[in-house]
Amino acid sequence: MRERYPLYQQAVTIPAMPTEPQIPETTNLPDFLTDEQRAIITAGYEHSVITAVAGSGKTSTLAWRIRYLLEQGHDPDRMLVLMFNRSARVDFERKLQEVCARSGLALPEIRTYHAMGLRLYKRFVREGYLPGFSDKILTEQEISFQAWQLTRRLAPEDLADEIRRNKKDFVETATGFIDLVKTTLSPAEIVFEELGYSDKHKYLIDLFHSFEQWRKSQGRISYADMLYEPVMAIHQNPPLQRLVGNKMDLILVDEYQDTNEIQHLLLRYVAGDRARVTVVGDPDQTIYEFRGAKPEFILKRFSDEFESPLEQTLSYTFRYGHRVALLANHLICHNTGRKDVLCHSHASTPGTEITLHRSESDADTVLQILQGQSEPALAGTAILFRVWSQSVPIELKLLARQIPYRIDAGKGALFSREVQAITALLMVVTGKLENLPDEDRLELARTSAGDGLRRAGAHGRPQAQETRRSACPTAQLRRPGCRTDQCLCRAH
Repeated sequence: MRERYPLYQQAVTIPAMPTEPQIPETTNLPDFLTDEQRAIITAGYEHSVITAVAGSGKTSTLAWRIRYLLEQGHDPDRMLVLMFNRSARVDFERKLQEVCARSGLALPEIRTYHAMGLRLYKRFVREGYLPGFSDKILTEQEISFQAWQLTRRLAPEDLADEIRRNKKDFVETATGFIDLVKTTLSPAEIVFEELGYSDKHKYLIDLFHSFEQWRKSQGRISYADMLYEPVMAIHQNPPLQRLVGNKMDLILVDEYQDTNEIQHLLLRYVAGDRARVTVVGDPDQTIYEFRGAKPEFILKRFSDEFESPLEQTLSYTFRYGHRVALLANHLICHNTGRKDVLCHSHASTPGTEITLHRSESDADTVLQILQGQSEPALAGTAILFRVWSQSVPIELKLLARQIPYRIDAGKGALFSREVQAITALLMVVTGKLENLPDEDRLELARTSAGDGLRRAGAHGRPQAQETRRSACPTAQLRRPGCRTDQCLCRAH
């Protein structure tokens, strides 16, 4: 640890955590827990790394672990629970409240990395270590616009035609590079070399520095800066390391397989020498490598920097049957850089059938499977894609057969810019635009058809105070009570 982070400060006068647990009291634990779950819940007070396969009851296990620790007398104000995102935080808060209901126990605060980083950022501003910033966080659109402007200005002239033809790709490359630099301690030049980009993209280094110069001149921060700026400040200022470190007794971190360097370093500084840290994750489920996540943090780095942690496993899934578990094991075993953990279907889990369909047309096959099913069966059906473009032919088939479906807002066939523009023009020439609610007319004009449609359909209409993220192109067919951000009834 000291070799990796030479400015790191050791704790000096902090009372040591108890090394011997009290006699475990397990009579309050529910009968449905597995032996693996019980072992994790009643483990001693030491660093630990838990490998949890998909659907293994991880959330319930961690909630019972926290209840067990609270019943042992630990101070909830000195317990920190870190979740990967807001959705995971809300789900875990709900589960913890359910597990601890009627216990009379005070519960620890559940935070996300970004919430903790923002809290530290504001404190460092008050302490004078960081400059102030606007409360208006940079949006993806603002970042993309600046990236596009800088790409046009800084990219080599021989890329000009390619940039004009592939604007989206170049903008995504630029914004992705900015984010990746901010997931590590390394300067932009080193990150560029590590990514193996070709020399024609070397302008990205200047683009990063120019973007940061613009951002700081505006006093703005992005979501990435909520972690990047305070962690860099802590790393470079020993007084801040003493300020944030050694305040917690126990820290629990979920989804550690998707941790990047900045998050790992923040955890290390906050933990100091006092806290016992438990990290939970599954290297086989690392899906955020494009954002700087590396499975090496849960596979090796945590064990290197946190004193020989206890290694535990949740290997039984309650999500699917034996056939799916066996299929997943056969597939994932080809991965390198993983723990030798097999996923087993728990005996209480119903069997899951698998049928392989070989077809030249995915859309026709999906339609054939769905036809004839009842509405309840359709409501319990999910279609998964590797990329959103694969949804288009299937969506068109479903729309043609008037089979209702739901899709994430802004995704899928009907939300592409080209389809929205064509749909808006058809609305104008068929006279159907005037039948839309004012809110949908305004949003359609704003996002799809340009100045001509704005003059034809939205002139003189009052501005809606709040608009949907994506207007339904045929909103007059909407079922009562449907929301366009989640419903695709017939034509949604």
